[in-house]
Amino acid sequence: MALLAPQPRIFVAYAPRGVGLRCAVAYFASGNDVLGWFTGPRDGTTESAYFLLQDFHTPAETRYIAVNENDLYSNWADEAHCHQLARMQESFRREWLFYRSDPGASAQLAAYADAELAAGEVNLRFDRLAKLSKLQPNWTCYSHDFERGVLKCLVRHWPLDYEVDEE
Repeated sequence: MALLAPQPRIFVAYAPRGVGLRCAVAYFASGNDVLGWFTGPRDGTTESAYFLLQDFHTPAETRYIAVNENDLYSNWADEAHCHQLARMQESFRREWLFYRSDPGASAQLAAYADAELAAGEVNLRFDRLAKLSKLQPNWTCYSHDFERGVLKCLVRHWPLDYEVDEE
């Protein structure tokens, strides 16, 4: 029996006058671990990876493991979790993100241009910008159950240019 993908906990950061999308993260907890996916810019290119924060919900030291999207089924996590990750990532991407190469991207990019907002290779769907808090230079959205410790742990390891803003 296939496991359903849990409702992801998400975080996105967007720089309206800078690079556009700074990062997007979706994850779920499984026992003591956290498994998820992230994307964002690094030195002008787009990076993305699946990740595991092993023992995140224990007093033990958290072990960070990340794999390229093409290596999802490369024995770094059990197959059931890989299936859940693939479904979660696809659902999150479809609901929140678009790439310049996607069909229909031109309408999204035109909306960004009309609003004089930054757009990059990967972007938030224009209608999702209304969900972001605009109190900081980086506009952000956290799902209600997002654990900020997950983001702090990821930032210490991931290759993205984004770092956690001090609030």
